[in-house]
Amino acid sequence: MTEEFLKPKLIGERFSGHAVPLELLKDFAALQEMLVEVAKWKYLQEHPNRERVQRNFAKDIELQLAGVEEGSAILAIVLSFPLLVPPENAKYFQQAKAEIVESIAQSAEGHIPQLPPDYLIYFDRFGRGLRSGESIEFPRQQGAVTFNTDVRKQLIRAAKVETWTEEAALRAKIYEVNLAQDSFEFELSDGSRAKAPMDDKYRDTVLEALKAYHSEAFFLIQGVVQRDHLDKVKGFESIEHVTALDPLDTTLRLEQIAQLKDGWLDGKGVAPTKGKLNWLGAAFDAGFSPDLPLPYLYPTVEGGIQAEWSLHDWSVTLEINLETQIGEYQTLNLKDQTSTDLQFHFGEPGGWEQLNQALKQIDAQTVEAS
Repeated sequence: MTEEFLKPKLIGERFSGHAVPLELLKDFAALQEMLVEVAKWKYLQEHPNRERVQRNFAKDIELQLAGVEEGSAILAIVLSFPLLVPPENAKYFQQAKAEIVESIAQSAEGHIPQLPPDYLIYFDRFGRGLRSGESIEFPRQQGAVTFNTDVRKQLIRAAKVETWTEEAALRAKIYEVNLAQDSFEFELSDGSRAKAPMDDKYRDTVLEALKAYHSEAFFLIQGVVQRDHLDKVKGFESIEHVTALDPLDTTLRLEQIAQLKDGWLDGKGVAPTKGKLNWLGAAFDAGFSPDLPLPYLYPTVEGGIQAEWSLHDWSVTLEINLETQIGEYQTLNLKDQTSTDLQFHFGEPGGWEQLNQALKQIDAQTVEAS
């Protein structure tokens, strides 16, 4: 027999087709482990004279994914048991669900969660696969509760752990390899250094990256990152991919520009804020056509960003005001000195598409001319 147990709603672009990435299912395996442990805790609270739970406490109870329903993506999770009626211990799973959802709600509202730290630590694994802008909505009687990356961080901080983990992709140079320990050490754009395990499947790429260290070649390292309580990178717990980066990678360049301080140009340069650089990086990834060449990026004295392209006979510049999210676009034909001036509003629909079209017109001319 089965009975409806939980219907979390996954919100985000990855779930818009009523599908759930397989990599996210391991997060729900961690949620199941948390539910079992919190159910045991609720049982012991109700039986204060017992030192431990009954043997085979959760043997006849299983959480199963019965389906994915429409509505972004809604997971239909059921309690499954072999008898016609739920076992007596099933009530503790219901109580555990209520405790977990209420703790998420308390953290989302800025309060201390009611779950003890020993159980909050499971949030280090549950929600690790969520990306920025994604969330999970849990239904409850008082109104739905939203669980996102910020709420997850609050819950992990309440667990009072020294380190926590997240799935991430870091841009780094590799400066040392220890073949005896199957590990390597990497350097981020802010100069901080940390360690990672090495696996045969990407060993050749790591050795290639080591040779390229002095030529400032950065690589993208994807995997499970360990951070301390100040969110500083401590190292990688595991790695999935190591790939070479384009020398003009925009995210890397914006990370490097983010290290500037006010007065960076003979005491006059204004340092762009990290929040606005993060906006530009995300907007660029979402809106800039992958068919076009990447630009060279530079900081402006006023605290903005200038992008530059050299397309055959054309010199193209785009100065982006991070405050207004408006770009001043200029082209100059170096042969006949013809020029164009345009303005794009990147905070409005269509702004990036207008830039893409303008660049593609010039790019097409250079292809015809070559």
